[in-house]
Amino acid sequence: MRFSIKKLRAHKWRLDYTLNGTRCRPSYKTKELAEAEQARIEAQISDGGTAWLALEANERIELMSLLREIQTAGKTLRGVWDEYKRRSLGKQVIAKTLGEAYEQYLTERKALRLSPEHLGGIRTIVGRFVKPRAAQFVTQITRQDIVTFLQPYADETFNSYRRYLSSFFAWCLSLHFHDENPVATVEAIDRRRFASHDRPPGVLHYDDCKALLKAALDTDPGVLRYLAVGLLAGLRPEREAAGLSPADITDKIHVRAKTAKDRQQRYVEILPALTEWLALPLPAPEQGPRAFDYPIKNLRKRLDAIRVAAGLIKFEPDKPKHGRMKRAKIIENRWPKDGLRHTFASAYYALYGAEKTIAALGHGDYDMLFQHYRRLMSREEAEKILSITPAVVTAPPTVPGVPSLKLNWPPASPKAMHTAAGSP
Repeated sequence: MRFSIKKLRAHKWRLDYTLNGTRCRPSYKTKELAEAEQARIEAQISDGGTAWLALEANERIELMSLLREIQTAGKTLRGVWDEYKRRSLGKQVIAKTLGEAYEQYLTERKALRLSPEHLGGIRTIVGRFVKPRAAQFVTQITRQDIVTFLQPYADETFNSYRRYLSSFFAWCLSLHFHDENPVATVEAIDRRRFASHDRPPGVLHYDDCKALLKAALDTDPGVLRYLAVGLLAGLRPEREAAGLSPADITDKIHVRAKTAKDRQQRYVEILPALTEWLALPLPAPEQGPRAFDYPIKNLRKRLDAIRVAAGLIKFEPDKPKHGRMKRAKIIENRWPKDGLRHTFASAYYALYGAEKTIAALGHGDYDMLFQHYRRLMSREEAEKILSITPAVVTAPPTVPGVPSLKLNWPPASPKAMHTAAGSP
């Protein structure tokens, strides 16, 4: 680089040089000031060359690549750095333990009036992750912690747990409890690569459906409507079927937005067989806790008793623990997950096709139907399942050559059954 110093007039000296293709001509009051500036620039260039040579080859290549990108965008290296510092100002990470962050997160989720199921998922999944790490700071949680926690779980559970954790740490990031989301780089498993992708959903067979309804009819009629709307209308068990009130049953079943999973109300057609189940007289109130109520009380225990009576599950003998009875472990299980809803979906699809099935289930696309609910079922089996009535369930088995007995249903005794006031 060449420098020249020229006197312009009294008390005015110009330093003339070219830097990065740009001609620079600053002026100074004295020649000494111009010479001092020239010395400073030469020293800076010398130091810069030494620093440049001290870089590794890959570092020099990366630096030049970034500089070209910055220049192409019409920016300068100094401008980009200053902008970064401006944006980062006031965003220092706040020290917060994982336990403290979790309690605050759960409190805020409750204030948003999220569904009990979603709040239960936060307690179960995020709470399980937090419990052994509650004393750690949020910033100490790494990607490896997430991977280690998720690894034991099957494909669908892996994705579900990952979503809950990602939402929690995204919230932590927004409040500056962490400078990154450790879940962000943990990829979800593609549904098309699930190990269970070709495994059909579990459904109840015709004889199982009859046994289930017969057991409820004999032991706990108060749960009959819950089972019937699950099997013959496909209502979701936790909220839609359990929260159905008599006012929601007219010529169709009205699934209200407050009980629907997607907060979308819908109407479900009442099949002829379901009409007969809904028309049954309800147990008298004096029969105690077995009477039908809204919402159903002690549903889990009552449903377990019915499934045991139907031969669908079997529990190990009760064992006291620390002087208290704990829930017995299931040792035989022929009850599929969401068995009533999956059975309805498979049977309804076989008879009415995908469009009507999606509408009845309250889904918006084919993927959910085919991945989770539809099982290949013959039309004959589907017709038998969706045609199960009280008369079919209570009819004695037919013996060749012996005429069948005519069923007198319902019983005429008003002491055993009565029609609930205002029930459909």
